[in-house]
This record gives sequence, structure tokens and C-alpha cells, in this order.
Amino acid sequence: MASLISVGQILDHSLEHCRKHFKELLAITLWIVVASIPTVIGKILAPSGGDIALTGGDWLSFSFSLLGAILVTVISIWAYATLVLVVAEQAAGKKTNLRHAYAQGWKLFWPYFLLTLLITAIIIGLALIAVPGLILTFIGSSDNAAAFISSVATPVFLISVSVALFLLVKYSVLIAFAPYILILEKKNPLEAVKGSLALVQGRWWATLLRFLLPKLLYLLVLFIVNYVVFAAIEILLAFLIETSTFLVLVVYTLSLFLSVFLSAIVTPLFIATDYYLYDSLRKTQ
Repeated sequence: MASLISVGQILDHSLEHCRKHFKELLAITLWIVVASIPTVIGKILAPSGGDIALTGGDWLSFSFSLLGAILVTVISIWAYATLVLVVAEQAAGKKTNLRHAYAQGWKLFWPYFLLTLLITAIIIGLALIAVPGLILTFIGSSDNAAAFISSVATPVFLISVSVALFLLVKYSVLIAFAPYILILEKKNPLEAVKGSLALVQGRWWATLLRFLLPKLLYLLVLFIVNYVVFAAIEILLAFLIETSTFLVLVVYTLSLFLSVFLSAIVTPLFIATDYYLYDSLRKTQ
């Protein structure tokens, strides 16, 4: 059996892929920035503090924020499916047809949405394993709790939470490639989950390292960039607040868009990383 792609190769392929196809990938993720406009407007309109009854401004802010949340959710689902299709085509050396990719992404919206619900249900189901320990801890902490309950509450809590965390980590990796199977292999949500389980089975540790390490590196770089940029923005706002309210609003608005824009840049990198790992798992199965 051929070896899996290495972490270094994943980084090289993913970074080079996103550098080479930056414009096409950004043409997809920028729609998330556009969809976030109502959310930004809602934050700008939000009244500052005060324990008072809701005003027209409160409701207007809430309405824009809610509209933005719905739009970002819908566009994010579409963008993810579209990016997976486009990254796979680009990796195969095919020319990108964005208009066609946009249409295909919308066709995959509901299948991918249903897969997201299925994966969410699996994650919630695994998390519920910790509930008995949490309930016993809550009951055992009361003054009227029986001595037996108080004595077993802590061990049950530690065991149930540990088991839940272990299974959450395990299955987060095992089913991580279900979206790629659904989108690229035209499977239904249940088949996609089963396919991902079969793909990773027996190679969990090797997959975990390749799945996790590149993302940790990306997040570290993103954290540093965010820290430097937003620290500079805070200093600028502190300076402007005494000179111009309008300029403060402008800088604040730009900072909100910048946050979304940075996510739009990083998202294709995450998807390319997982695609190359998925492709290697598939070819070495």
C-alpha cells in the first residue's frame, strides 16, 4: 500500500494551489463578505449600553443582524460546496468556469445542508454522553444530596466527560471527509458518512496528524496577523475618538469587514488542505 501524503507535502500543495488560483478562489469566498454587509450594518446601528426598553434602533439593529446571520449561513454552505468542486477541478488541471461552478454549488446546497445536519446530530449525540456526569454533579452539589450520589458524582463526571471528549475527537476525524465524498463522489449524506469512516479506518493517527498540524499552523499565523492588525486599529481608534466621530465609524466598519475578509482568504486554504489529504486517502485505500 502506498504511503499517505506527508504534512510537508500537504502544506506545499495547499499553499501553492491557493497562490496559483488565488483570484478564482477569492471570487467565491468574497460572496461571504458581501453576505456579511447586513451584519456589519446591524453592529453599527446597535445602541450602546443602557437598561432601557427596546427602541426602534434596537429592532433595526436586530433585524439587520438576523438577516446577515441568515445570509452568511446560506452563502457559507454554498461557498463551501463550490470551493470543494473548484479545488478538485484545479488540482486535476482543469480550467475553472466560475459561472458553472456557482450553479453546481447551488445544486449541492441541500445535500450538503442535510449532511451538515447529520454530522451535527452525530456530534450532539456523542456530547450527550457527558450529560449523566453533569446531572449527577449538579445533584451532588446540593445541600440535600444523598451521600452516595455525592460520592459517585465526581468519578462519573470525569469518566463520562473523558469518554465524550475522546469520541468527539475520534469521530471528528473519522467523518471529516464526508463532505468531499458527498460533493465529489455524488453520494447521499448517509453514504458520505459511511464512506469517510471507511476511508480513515485503520489510519486514524496518521490522518489526525495530517488533518490537524497544517490547520494549527494556519491558525497561528492568522492569530498573529489578527493581533497585529487589530492592535493597530485599537490604537488608531483611541487617537481618532477625540478628533472625529465619523472617522471612528469608518475605521470601525472597515475593521469589521477586515475580519470577514481574512476568513475569506483563509477558507480556501483549509479546503485545499483537506482536499489533498482526502485525495491521498482515496488513492491509498
